[in-house]
Amino acid sequence: MSDPRSLTPEINFRRSFSFAGGLVAIGVTYFALAKGGLALASIHPNATPIWPPTGVALAAVLLWGYRTSLAIFMAAAMANATTAGSVATAIAIATGNSLEAVVGAYLINRWSSGCNTFSTPNSVAKFALICFVIATPISASIGLASLATAGYIERTNFANAWVTWWLGDVTGALVIAPVILLWASSHYHAFNRNEFLETVGVLATAAAVGLIAFSPLIEQTPSRNPLGFLAILPMLWAALRRGPRDTATVALVLAGITIWGTLTGGGPFTTTDINVSFLLVLMFLISITVPSLLLSADVEVRKKAEESLRRSQIELEQKVAERTQELELANAAKSRFLAMASHDLRQPLHALGLFVAQLRTPLKSWERAKTIERIDATRKEMDEMFNSLLDISKLDAGIFTPTITEFPIARLLQTIETRFDQATREKGLRLRVRRSDAWVRSDAMLLERILLNLVSNAACYTLQGGIIVGCRRRGEMLRIEVWDSGPGIPEDQKQNIFGEFFQLPGPERNRYGGLGLGLAIVDRLRVLLNHQIDLASTVGRGSRFAILVPIADECVTSTEPVDSPRPAVFAVEGKVILVIADAPIVLEETGGLLGKWGYSVLTAGSDEGALIRLAERQQRPDLIISDYHLAGGKTGIRAIEEINAVFGSSIPAILISGDTAPEPLRDAKDRGYILLHKPVDPMRLRAVMHEFFRDHDDRRDTGAAL
Repeated sequence: MSDPRSLTPEINFRRSFSFAGGLVAIGVTYFALAKGGLALASIHPNATPIWPPTGVALAAVLLWGYRTSLAIFMAAAMANATTAGSVATAIAIATGNSLEAVVGAYLINRWSSGCNTFSTPNSVAKFALICFVIATPISASIGLASLATAGYIERTNFANAWVTWWLGDVTGALVIAPVILLWASSHYHAFNRNEFLETVGVLATAAAVGLIAFSPLIEQTPSRNPLGFLAILPMLWAALRRGPRDTATVALVLAGITIWGTLTGGGPFTTTDINVSFLLVLMFLISITVPSLLLSADVEVRKKAEESLRRSQIELEQKVAERTQELELANAAKSRFLAMASHDLRQPLHALGLFVAQLRTPLKSWERAKTIERIDATRKEMDEMFNSLLDISKLDAGIFTPTITEFPIARLLQTIETRFDQATREKGLRLRVRRSDAWVRSDAMLLERILLNLVSNAACYTLQGGIIVGCRRRGEMLRIEVWDSGPGIPEDQKQNIFGEFFQLPGPERNRYGGLGLGLAIVDRLRVLLNHQIDLASTVGRGSRFAILVPIADECVTSTEPVDSPRPAVFAVEGKVILVIADAPIVLEETGGLLGKWGYSVLTAGSDEGALIRLAERQQRPDLIISDYHLAGGKTGIRAIEEINAVFGSSIPAILISGDTAPEPLRDAKDRGYILLHKPVDPMRLRAVMHEFFRDHDDRRDTGAAL
């Protein structure tokens, strides 16, 4: 293999050779056009009205850089030295010619978008102004000043020569430079067959009009002179239909035919003085070229704006179609969910009805105890279903905020083994959890929920065999894997299983089925934690889920036991609880339960009723427990705020809601209230209240000590 560094000199040599060849080509072209233009000079050998080299020089500097001015200088010097004057005047004229191109190109690059100067009417106007007022007067002034100083031009002829020189350079810049720049631009290279045919048509029309109006082949009569105005037709066609490139090309075609016709005595611009005739031609060309370029640029801008608007409309329609499809899919998912919920939620409700019916019959004590255990188990199954819905709502609402810490993965593995050991045994499965001493960096609670859902999913679908949970180190990542010997997942369903309310059909399902949200929660949590999850599965042989978690350095932790909070570390007596609920049965049962726990309870069915009860007791409650949704479209938050306003202080509150939508979650979090979702486990409610009062008493004792 060749060393790239050894090729550098060769590459540089090729580039230098290519650039040198380009300079030679520019110089030769400039010299040939200069000699042809000088051959048409009449009032002075060095002052000609036909000077296309200005356009070539300006385009060359704009396209290939300021170094091309060297070739322009050399070609101009040789052309003038071999025509008239002296070597000194030839050098001075060449200096003016090259300086004209450099200054014009610099100002166009600086003020008029460079090579894109013909893209907007504003930049076209700037281009024309630079050519008229700044660039071209440089060459005429320096050139004629050097000739006058050397005595090669009479003072009486100076003004006519200057105007001729200047207009020749202006026309060369306005007619020649646009053609070269626009055709050299890659943006204008590609066009289809119809565009090609139209370009040929407009150029052919321009040639035909030029021949009819200016050709010496047709006898020149006074009635023929008005035909010169026909030249505007192909210019308008090109400007309105074909853009700046073809407009500039049509102007060049008309310029060539007009100059040829005038030189040979044809056309409306022919006079007895050939220089005056050419000046009329120049003014004609300038008057049709500049407005046409302005018009074509304006039309091009409008076309681009229309095309942009059309693309935006198409994109909008595509987005609407995509959104419509998403809504249709969401609606289908909703319908699927309602159908599943109708079955899966009715199952435990049906079982509860049967258990209640059993309790109404004479039962032995052990039968009654067994039925109560079954009722509690059924309630827990329903609670799991509702918790899945709640987790989805929390993820949608953005309530979960990861708390990234470093902890041993063994703690989570132990939790999994403890949680599923008994359930898998009852199902005849073998659960193996392989120990690991690795530490990881993640949110312990959310990562635990991911693993619990993965193992729960495996336990649900695995009918025989077992489940293995283990870890593998992969560089700086720990790969936590959950293997099962279940039915496996078809290849075309591997993405669908992470969708909401999706369940694969199986020969046997969990007792009450579930809602198909477990893996959807897993997928959202791993995105929240930025963890990668992999899936491998073979139909009939089982599946393997793996989640990759960053490995952390092992930390030294205290081995001293941590005292767990005990429920009865504070005095329940004297604590006043205000309960607000618009459902009488909920109000009665909640009040009765709290009373049995030792609290003093006030109950009310609305915010107005709560204010009345508090006014009667004339006592500030220690805690408010309120339903989120109350009668009349009111909310528990509004009721709590009204009570706070009466007492002039903020009373702690717990909101209870059966609504899993994101809004209640956000409202409670924004105001610092605890939100529990129905059905609320009584022990969960008691634990939350114990924790609140314990913290409140600790703060009070600390404040008293201070």
